[in-house]
Amino acid sequence: MDDVNVIEVSTTVDSGSVLGRHVWVRAGTRLQNVQIGDDCFIGFRCDVQFAAIGTSSMLATGVQCMGTAQAPIRIAENVWLGAKVAVNAGVSIGAGAVIAAGALVTADVPADAIMVGRPARFIGFRSVVEDGRPSPEQVLAKVRERARSGLPSMLDRSTQAVARLKSLNPEAATWDISDDALIDAELRGGTSAEIARDCILIGRSSRQGGMSQLGGIELGTGVRLGEGVIIEAAGGVSIGAFSEVAAGATIVASTHDHSFRSLPWEEAPVRIGSRCVIGEGALLVGPLSVGDGAVIKPHSVVIRDVLENTVVHGVVQLMEIQE
Repeated sequence: MDDVNVIEVSTTVDSGSVLGRHVWVRAGTRLQNVQIGDDCFIGFRCDVQFAAIGTSSMLATGVQCMGTAQAPIRIAENVWLGAKVAVNAGVSIGAGAVIAAGALVTADVPADAIMVGRPARFIGFRSVVEDGRPSPEQVLAKVRERARSGLPSMLDRSTQAVARLKSLNPEAATWDISDDALIDAELRGGTSAEIARDCILIGRSSRQGGMSQLGGIELGTGVRLGEGVIIEAAGGVSIGAFSEVAAGATIVASTHDHSFRSLPWEEAPVRIGSRCVIGEGALLVGPLSVGDGAVIKPHSVVIRDVLENTVVHGVVQLMEIQE
């Protein structure tokens, strides 16, 4: 186990990449020809190629930075890239910039800019309290200790045995959980939920060492999670009975307060009602509530409440959908 950095399972770091100190790279990420400064965080299933990332920068789940040898990407220090942000080759992002979830960055971004949309547009500059830069260093110590104690961990697939997960989470005893899922979460709910292969589920309540009293994942009876679904439930995620979350969807129940330079973590619970359909590749970022019977179209980004029995495309499309 690395005593400086934490590189989780199913992650690829090629020989052309150089990592600083106190770097946390989460499961399923690929790094190719990447230089990463100290105190950086790279979320689940990111794909970063031919890029330089400055000290204390944070990339959330699903970020795509596809630079090339001829047109590398340059990300300065203390930058925040939200979930499923995409950055085009040759782009430079200035220090302290914040890029909202689902944004597509096609042009250079000035320091401390806040950018949203596809393509990303400028909506203002950060006004920040200079309270220091973020670092995962303290959290990494807890991650290592959890792995050493033999608890479910993203550092050791042998701790992910389904039988053991069910013994630790008795309410999930009747669930159909793929052996290929990665789960480090407090699970509760109804019966006969299904978790398909390649899902990643994290989040525990403060009762089990998590950050929030609301943390953990509650799945109602008959809930189905498709292949490759990611649920980050440190701030709490509940999904009502007989709802379906299609392949590749991502649900994130936390956010960061960008009015502070340190980007402090905040709980942002996600509540999904019964008999909802969350489309393929959709992104839901809390705090939000989705009413019973709602349908989220594929590849939508949803950051606000959805009324019951409505059909929504979200605030932005991650890709063009053919009706």
